[in-house]
Amino acid sequence: MSEPNEPSTLAAQGVAPSSRALAKAAIVALIVAAVILVTVVLPAEYGIDPLGTGASTGLIGLSQTQAPPIVASTSGPVRPQPADFKVDTRQFGLLPFGGFVEYKYPLEAGATILYKWTATGEVNFDFHTEPAGKPPEASDSFERGTAREGRGSYTAPYAGIHGWFWENAGDTSVVITVTTVGFYSASKEFKDDGTTRDHTVEDFVPPVTEADAP
Repeated sequence: MSEPNEPSTLAAQGVAPSSRALAKAAIVALIVAAVILVTVVLPAEYGIDPLGTGASTGLIGLSQTQAPPIVASTSGPVRPQPADFKVDTRQFGLLPFGGFVEYKYPLEAGATILYKWTATGEVNFDFHTEPAGKPPEASDSFERGTAREGRGSYTAPYAGIHGWFWENAGDTSVVITVTTVGFYSASKEFKDDGTTRDHTVEDFVPPVTEADAP
C-alpha cells in the first residue's frame, strides 16, 4: 500500500526524461517544422507550393506581390538623363582693366552640372542664363560678386545656355581655370573681342584600378 502523498509521475519523482522520450520529441518537432516550411514558408516567401496549400490559403500570392514602379519626376530629387555626363576643363587669360570672357553650356531643363573655378586674382563674376527661344533681356542671374574661386552644383530651371561671365577689373592679367562635370554635350566661349568659339567636351573615362586591370 502506497503512502497517501506519494508522487505518481516521473516528473514528480524528479526522474529526467529518457533518451527515447527526447528523441521522440525531437522527431515530432522536426515534422512540425517541415510541415510549416512546406505549407506556409515556401509558398509565402518563395512562391514554391508543392502541396497546393499556398494556392488554397492565398499564401502563394504574397510571394508574387511587388511594389508598384515609381517613375522619376523631372522636378524630383532623382532625374534620369538621356545621355552620359561629360567632363570639361578650360583656362582663359583675362587682360587687365576690363578683360572678360563668358563661358556657357547648353543645358536642358533639369540637367545638372558640378563645377569649380579658380582665378589667379580677384575677378567680377556673374552666373546667368539665356533661356532658349527668348530675348537676351529674359536672362536670369543666379550668383554675382567678386571672388577668386567658386564651387558648387547647378540644375537648369529651363532649357538654354547657362554659365559664367568673368571680368578682370585689376591692373594685372588673370588666368581663370574652370572644371565641370555634367549633362551637357558642348560648350560656348564668348570673347571680349566680340568673337565666339564652340568647344567640344569629353566623355568621362573611369580610372583603371589594380582590381580592374587584366
